[in-house]
Amino acid sequence: MILHKLKTLTVFLFSFLFFMAACVDPFKVSIDASKTYLIVDGVISDLEEPQVISIFQTNKAANFKSSEFTATIAPKSDDIFPLKEASVSIVEDNINTYNLFEFEAGYYKTPPGFIGKIGSTYKLKITTKDGKNYQSYEEKIAPVPEIATLLSKFNAKGIKDNNTSTGLIPTHDIYIDFIDPVEEKNFYRWKWFSYEIQNICETCKQSKYYRTGTNLDPKGECIKDLTLPSINYFDYYCESLCWDIFLGKKIDIFADLYTNGKTQYDKLVAQVPLYQANPCLVVVQQYSMTPNAYRYLKLIEDQSVNTGTLADTPPAPIKGNVINLSDESEIVLGYFGASAVSEVRYMLNRGGEGGAPTDNLFKYFNKRDPILEPTSDERPVIPVAICKPSASRTFVAPRNWQFGR
Repeated sequence: MILHKLKTLTVFLFSFLFFMAACVDPFKVSIDASKTYLIVDGVISDLEEPQVISIFQTNKAANFKSSEFTATIAPKSDDIFPLKEASVSIVEDNINTYNLFEFEAGYYKTPPGFIGKIGSTYKLKITTKDGKNYQSYEEKIAPVPEIATLLSKFNAKGIKDNNTSTGLIPTHDIYIDFIDPVEEKNFYRWKWFSYEIQNICETCKQSKYYRTGTNLDPKGECIKDLTLPSINYFDYYCESLCWDIFLGKKIDIFADLYTNGKTQYDKLVAQVPLYQANPCLVVVQQYSMTPNAYRYLKLIEDQSVNTGTLADTPPAPIKGNVINLSDESEIVLGYFGASAVSEVRYMLNRGGEGGAPTDNLFKYFNKRDPILEPTSDERPVIPVAICKPSASRTFVAPRNWQFGR
């Protein structure tokens, strides 16, 4: 997902080599790019939910950086921009074509009712506003075994986090078991994301929040107020339940080369940070992968680790499976995939472990308590803010959510 503001284009990766027992130290290196790159990312799956493809472009000043503790291509807003108003479609089995629609700048969603089918092939087609045509190679959805069991354990040491005074944040670690089929060679990927309750939906700097519109089409915005100091902030409560969505950042892939047909026990698939004491919904997904998709992520994984000798090759942009039909030498970043998915939705009731406060998301990420606008003769009633839906926020209760606030 493309979410955070920074100044470089970072390749997020693992910190160890897959088939090597010896540990090596990751190192960081930047490479200047003298051209723009298209970045395509998304997976067609058999989940009964909308499928989303993101399409962005870098600018010529963008850098590529190899870094530990990170997992996928994450463009930074100063170096990338969304590819808007493109014609995007999915072709199924070279017969059926499904047109995607742009629901947010750079994000294209499948039409209602679309679900990928196990055994079917899919390819992506993109026509940009200026007439460039791109197409992916075909990807076939392979079956995936079900997640058999799921277990959560509190981890007081957790993971690295620069937002904390100790540089660490506690986590709840999620483990699964699954039975690997014996009949064929299998390639897996694991992803996770979580839904956390958010109670502050708008922050206005040197301005106040105003509501307009109707109940059917509500609107809200910060309007400048020059009577306030330039560094003044007011924060506004959400008008309804609102969830922030957090994505796991680590590439987690596996090939059953040496374990074919064996039950896999206690596979660590998620480390959910303890931002607040509120319950959260954790979604764990086990993906099937094609051999080509596995090789692509394995290249990225391998590129993140280096022994630091002069013989090492510095990281470079890795070409994905999308090509420019008029110029196949063009490097297109990212990968269009097709997978079957086994999904478990787990309501994590934290039970006071770790001592985090309730409703703490805003304070954790802003490093301050909310500053509420006081009532006045001019504004005896302070408006509440709309929970604006985005790739990282929703006002729709997630499926399997079991508690209120």
